[in-house]
Amino acid sequence: MTHRPLRTLLCGLLAAVALAAGGVVAGGGEAARAATACAADAAAPGHRGRPSGDPVPVRRADGRVEQFQLFYDDPGPGSYLPFVWHRAQEEPGGAYGEWERVSATPVGPKLYQVTAVENALGRMEVLFPSLGVFCHTAENAGTDGWGPTEGFGLAPSPYHGGIVLFREADGRLDAFASAGGTDAMHTRTEDPATGRWGPVAGLGALPDPFAGLSQPSSVTQLPDGRLHLVVREWNRDRFWQATERAHLESWEPWQLCADSGCA
Repeated sequence: MTHRPLRTLLCGLLAAVALAAGGVVAGGGEAARAATACAADAAAPGHRGRPSGDPVPVRRADGRVEQFQLFYDDPGPGSYLPFVWHRAQEEPGGAYGEWERVSATPVGPKLYQVTAVENALGRMEVLFPSLGVFCHTAENAGTDGWGPTEGFGLAPSPYHGGIVLFREADGRLDAFASAGGTDAMHTRTEDPATGRWGPVAGLGALPDPFAGLSQPSSVTQLPDGRLHLVVREWNRDRFWQATERAHLESWEPWQLCADSGCA
């Protein structure tokens, strides 16, 4: 028999230790926090039970739709946190295959956003929050199943939204999430040829030291290839914009906007 209250307490203690370690040593502490938070729940039986939230549909380039859904373990009440499951159409407009669990890493608490996308190599990637950080996994190359779940390096506050993905004209993927400290927002970019994500980069601080950002309201690509962001403050009806100074190199300073259109 699994002792749910004890396991819940231990998971919570792990999360607290991981969060506390995050800011102790630059780089090393963050890596330890991500590794701990993205660990599998060894006590979860992995039986699909009660669904949580709505399915997240993703349309592939070949027209097939894949769905991602949170499910609690069965028998109830199952794990105290849900897990990501996945199923895919066998052909465009056709029936879906069986559900499979993407990862044994639990999702939540406080934020339960699941983001999925097909990368330039034709593999699905999934991002989800777990115990204070965002975790990432991708389909294995040439085989069924999913690769290991690892910390993604972006860790927005649950009250500031999640991670927003943007696909550039050449298929390159960019990830954006709110941050704190010397940067108001962090980003990572995936190499379309290899499927590997680059290092975390900051977009600089806001001119207002008392303001904080939510997730981007819009991401657009200008005709010359540079990216442009519009972001709402997380607790105020006020917007900021930032534009790349040079694509994939640096960003211009944040500017206050009159409205969400930054007119």
